[in-house]
Amino acid sequence: MIARLYRTAGVLTLVGSIAGCAYYNAMWSAERYAKDARRLEARGQAAEARSQWASAATKAEAVVLRHPKSRWADDAMVLQVEGLARSGACQEVGDLIARARTNAKDAALRERTEIVAAECALEARRTSEADAALALPLGSKDAGRRSRGEYLAGEAAMQRIDYDAAILHFERSKEPAALAARARAELLADRPAEASAALDALRNSPRFETDRADLLAQLAAVGGPEAASTALDRMLERTRIPGAERAKLLTADADRRLAHGDDDAAAARYRRAVAFAPASSPEAGAALVGEQLVLLARATRRSDLKPISAELARILRVEPGGGSAKRWVDVVNGLLVLPETPGGRFRVAEMARDSINAPALAGQLFLDAAASDTASLFAPKALLAALTLVPERRDSIANVLDVRYAASPYTRAFHGEASIAYAAAEDSLARELGVQVARTATAVGGARFEPPIPGPRGPGLDEPVLIPAGSRPTREQPRPGNARPAPTRDRPVVPDRP
Repeated sequence: MIARLYRTAGVLTLVGSIAGCAYYNAMWSAERYAKDARRLEARGQAAEARSQWASAATKAEAVVLRHPKSRWADDAMVLQVEGLARSGACQEVGDLIARARTNAKDAALRERTEIVAAECALEARRTSEADAALALPLGSKDAGRRSRGEYLAGEAAMQRIDYDAAILHFERSKEPAALAARARAELLADRPAEASAALDALRNSPRFETDRADLLAQLAAVGGPEAASTALDRMLERTRIPGAERAKLLTADADRRLAHGDDDAAAARYRRAVAFAPASSPEAGAALVGEQLVLLARATRRSDLKPISAELARILRVEPGGGSAKRWVDVVNGLLVLPETPGGRFRVAEMARDSINAPALAGQLFLDAAASDTASLFAPKALLAALTLVPERRDSIANVLDVRYAASPYTRAFHGEASIAYAAAEDSLARELGVQVARTATAVGGARFEPPIPGPRGPGLDEPVLIPAGSRPTREQPRPGNARPAPTRDRPVVPDRP
């Protein structure tokens, strides 16, 4: 009898030991997945972190279900809430958050729960709920949870468009994401100088690679391309950024300078990008294509295009990042062909102006188009287009308009005079270029038209367009200084309208 009791006690002890080991192993696995997830988040690898958080939630749930009375049940429940929310399943944690708020007695667990509640509220853009949930973490004695609370409070302020409050919260947070968030807030508050200073705080961690590129682009939009270039130079001087990323940043900066008409600055940036880029890399190919875009912008005659076409073809063959060269080869080769019709010559001149942004070349091609057939409808239109592209010849061009084309609706519109025939002339040109037009009568007696403004109009490459009845194509407004429309590296704009 005594021996049987000892055997029963031994079995019970063994069963308890096995259950305890299973419980311990499940909780250990859940914590390990959560630790891996936090490490990936710190590196900026959000997608990989979500996968680890999902595994942490699954392991923690097993502990909650199988050991609801254990001393670690509350920890497992809070970890399950964190895992679900940070794996992208905020919609599933509402009831769990409510239970954790009721059951968790430990202050740290309650603060962690409120942080998750705030994160999910922000995801749903319920800022008042987020603010209420953050009251506890913002007063935490734990620096990490308090820092996370400050970051989330900053995000809540951003959603309320209270940028000053957001900046204060981000400044108090030690979260890596708060560095980039503060720079964005400064930009949204239209303070480029402060945003540039905030950019200096971005370290050379890979997690900031996307942030650096995006913030520099935003800084250029708010403070101008020069401000972005200055910030980039300071960043490259103070931060050890890998060569490939340096090349990407410099190429993007060069693209912005080229779009703004700063050819010399763009050329220098592309050269630096080539120097930093690894040999035969996509970054090197993109920068080499950029160098040819500068030469295209500086072209003054057709013969300038032949060596550029040859170099683009070479880049296409040998450089991994030269894929966009194919489109530019096609555009440049199209410009090298001398069209037989006045409409074709006018179209080629527009391509030079709007696709490769070569004002000198485009101006000469417009003048050639006007001279090739002085009786064409395109002649006065081409002369007007050339006016803004070759300003040194403005007086002579205006004289030809007044002497030879005084009765043209384009000349009359240029002088701000009433012209019933202006819309009809535009439609005639559109039909000759192959653009289908449906428009009701637009001009009435005494109507006045603004001077024609040369610029891109109509659809892009290989995209037919139908203009609805009663509508007019919009005209691009003049750009300040020598600014030019940005060439699209992957898809040059080829206008189809006169």
